Amino acid sequence: MSLRPAHLAALPLLLAACGDEPVVQEPFAAACPLQAPVRLAAPPERWQPGRARVYPFRALGDRILYSFDGPADVDPGYWLVHRCGGAPRRFTTFTPGTILPFALETDRGTLVYAVDPEGRHVLLDRLDVAGFDVPRPIADLPDYDVPGGFADEAGYALFARVHRPTGSALHAAGITAGAAVVHTHDGDPDAPALHLGDDVVSLAHRGGSLLVLTDDGVLREVDPFTREVEPVLEGVRYFSLADDHRRLIWQAIGDDDVEPVYLRDLEASARIAAAEYGVDREIGVNDFAARSWNRMPGQGLEVGRWVWTGDSAAAALVGPDGTFVAAVRSDTGEPLQIPEHRQQRGALGRDLVLVMPDPDNLVLALWRPTDGDLRVWYRGPVDAAVEPRRRDGDALEYFLADPTDGDIGSLRRVDLGTGELTERVPRIGREYQQLDARRYFTAVRAEPVQTGGEVKWTWNLLVFDAESRVYTTIAERVDHFLHFPDQGVLYLDSRGPQPGLWAAPLVSR
Repeated sequence: MSLRPAHLAALPLLLAACGDEPVVQEPFAAACPLQAPVRLAAPPERWQPGRARVYPFRALGDRILYSFDGPADVDPGYWLVHRCGGAPRRFTTFTPGTILPFALETDRGTLVYAVDPEGRHVLLDRLDVAGFDVPRPIADLPDYDVPGGFADEAGYALFARVHRPTGSALHAAGITAGAAVVHTHDGDPDAPALHLGDDVVSLAHRGGSLLVLTDDGVLREVDPFTREVEPVLEGVRYFSLADDHRRLIWQAIGDDDVEPVYLRDLEASARIAAAEYGVDREIGVNDFAARSWNRMPGQGLEVGRWVWTGDSAAAALVGPDGTFVAAVRSDTGEPLQIPEHRQQRGALGRDLVLVMPDPDNLVLALWRPTDGDLRVWYRGPVDAAVEPRRRDGDALEYFLADPTDGDIGSLRRVDLGTGELTERVPRIGREYQQLDARRYFTAVRAEPVQTGGEVKWTWNLLVFDAESRVYTTIAERVDHFLHFPDQGVLYLDSRGPQPGLWAAPLVSR
């Protein structure tokens, strides 16, 4: 379970629930601010944990949807409790068979979407309005064979149904790539869903709007609130939007062999000679188009894609051999000289990560395209699993996976100027959060749980202080957890001496 912020991926969660037996009320459950661990909800009386179960929960805005029973229980129900405490409420309209709930934060408050037992997407409830609503199907939203959706932070819900399998080709138009029927909904219960297209091959978020590329090569910008549609380009094979949402690199549809690539500035206020608004500057060609976008055996998913630096100042094209074969400045379109390397590992902040040409070792370097600065930061065995995580000036932190278990490892820091290496954290999960200048929160797998034909894991939750070199155990063998940066961690413990849904501060004691 990831500690990183969720972006476009919406993970299905089918919650089982408890019946009419009252939830045990805690005598004190104030969890904002947290001073000590607080049990927000306990299981019903006479509850017994399922040995072959883990108990997930889900955040719906500031509410937590949870359960302590199995899906086969008689008259199951679901419960909501605010993450800051208070009395749990039975979510009466979240009936058996309702799945995939998610919350959308809007100016109308927190709205909950779900898929009802009939397979319809419904606006389930307005959590900030007293009582529970009658679920309302979203008008003009067709049944989806793989139902689900997710909330965009701009304040709208996005729904997609893949109607042509992704197969071997991804994110490009006119090549029989994977395509989807896509809709959005702005949270207005009386408004229908907005249809973005039946053959959408690629999407990008640009502020509160969406760039939508359909399989006919038409790129449009759509406002999901005003429903205004603005044509951007035609004849687009593939596009890549910079993180600043201002600059766009796109490849033109041609003979599917050698195709030109252009740079465009999307802001009307930009008036620079090299890439002014509405003028496309040719910055290169893709002469391996037929091998791009994972269309041939042995060619990776990234071939044909442009990778942007985090500051949007430069971008580089991934070639068939897994290296960067072209790079440009985004302000002028000027080509950049790429250092010799044998593989690329994407971007880290303002830098691109290169695997240097050493056949006997894994040698990794950071290359800053805008000034040509090249810093080698790792040298080790060729089979090492190394992931750069954060650069702060001349200090780089990276995760080095354990050779026997890739989900755990150590966190190390190297001085890019002197080469001095220190071990920041001796044992840490692959997913972690840095809490402040010295403390890290992480989860490590505790023990497996056989749930039918699937193996799931419980988790130990830890905070490590890099100055004192001391681990603080927050909880052990928990079923599920969520990190709230402004509060701490919420977790469900079904195996400890005081089972229940807990909130705990992430402090060293």
